[in-house]
Amino acid sequence: MELGAVIREQRKRLALKQLDVAGLGNTGNRFIVDVENGKPTVQLQKVLDLMDLLGLEVVVRTKASRSTSSL
Repeated sequence: MELGAVIREQRKRLALKQLDVAGLGNTGNRFIVDVENGKPTVQLQKVLDLMDLLGLEVVVRTKASRSTSSL
């Protein structure tokens, strides 16, 4: 599942509108729309802040298909 879709689902789970999240996150509604639509050029820190606001976190791990011997 794409990150924007996860963010959209969580926002809806919390019964928040895009404008609500924009106001709570002190950002523009356009940014929320762009993130949820998967725009590739959004600022990472702002996305992380948005995820934190919605109670989401990022977990980084090595891809299962990648061999560690090739590092």
